[in-house]
Amino acid sequence: MQPIFVGRQPIFDDQEKLIGFELLFRTGHLDTASVTDGDLATSDLLRSAFVDIGLQHLVGEHLAFVNLTRGFLEHDVITSLPPHQVVLEILEDIEINAEVVAAVRRLKDQGFRIALDDYQFQEHHTELVELADLVKLDVLNLGHERIEQEFTNLRQFGVQLLAEKVETPEDYALCRRLGFDLFQGFHLSHPHVIEGQRLESLELALLRLLRALQAPDPEPSELEDLIATEPGLAIELLRIANSPAYRGARATESLHDAILRLGQGRIKRLAMLMVLRGSAGQTHGLEQVMIRARMGMLMGRALDLPNAECERYFTLGMLSGLDRVLGVPLRRILGELQLSSEMEQALLESSGPLAPLLSTIAAFEDPTSAPEAEDALVPVTVSSHLYLESVRWTEDLLASLTRDPEG
Repeated sequence: MQPIFVGRQPIFDDQEKLIGFELLFRTGHLDTASVTDGDLATSDLLRSAFVDIGLQHLVGEHLAFVNLTRGFLEHDVITSLPPHQVVLEILEDIEINAEVVAAVRRLKDQGFRIALDDYQFQEHHTELVELADLVKLDVLNLGHERIEQEFTNLRQFGVQLLAEKVETPEDYALCRRLGFDLFQGFHLSHPHVIEGQRLESLELALLRLLRALQAPDPEPSELEDLIATEPGLAIELLRIANSPAYRGARATESLHDAILRLGQGRIKRLAMLMVLRGSAGQTHGLEQVMIRARMGMLMGRALDLPNAECERYFTLGMLSGLDRVLGVPLRRILGELQLSSEMEQALLESSGPLAPLLSTIAAFEDPTSAPEAEDALVPVTVSSHLYLESVRWTEDLLASLTRDPEG
């Protein structure tokens, strides 16, 4: 994983009510984003905000204002954004021509709101201004006299007008007197940076493999295709298949043979370990996740459930703590896995038929409490024994991480 950063600056209405955030490219907590490649910065921001961290964690139910370079006006990735919540800002350095106007019109037809950023009115831009929902005027750059002129020019188009870079009480008072609809700037709120974690390609490949392994009987060819997309994963599984613990009379030299030799359940556990091993410095969280996963499986066995259901309980226990180890929101992880509604309900809402399993496991993690006997899936004496067995299994497995992992 790698840390990622997104700046966000609040935008307020004329009653100082928060209506949204402008999302800003950042490379660290103190970075002020000197952007040298606009397309690269936009690409990084879109992935960080909408994929890695998630819009819900950044803006909640408010609007997200996103800057677009010329290269992204017609980029397919824009169509994946939620138009009801995203305002697309057309940057001031984009040359306005027929192609740009046509691209903006297509975005409007798809339901997006359009803002013109740091704008200064020109007569030949009339068609673009008529498409816009909102125009942002840079108070710091324009000054008080020019800001009044621009406000007058643009008000006739019926667009919302946003005063940006409102730095002083005097700026704010002027813009309120003129009748601006929205306000943004240091006088109201400085930008602040949200930090998240980006899943690397290997971690994404492992999560997608775990998703495929949720099927009752996945085809080896399907697993082979998934594993082959990430060379590091393929090499690791081949290495394990040829380790002393699993090697047969002959070496395993193909992914297909490695998958057959290791088996579905073992590959699932190896994939989990490989995800967790990449989280350096998270030993306690790693131990907790492994205990939860193992106890989930043992609880399934104690309930005399079929092996496939025990594997499902293993996955449930594992996922219940994986977000804390990876530093990635659980919804983000579940989005890659596409689990059943019962699994998601238990993990996200602590409700549904699978929730008692997680509450039983969690009760053993708090030394001051014990599982409620009347709600227990199995007798407390049994679950207590299973928890201790899970702890021992985890200790043995952690000790072996420097050697070939075992299933």
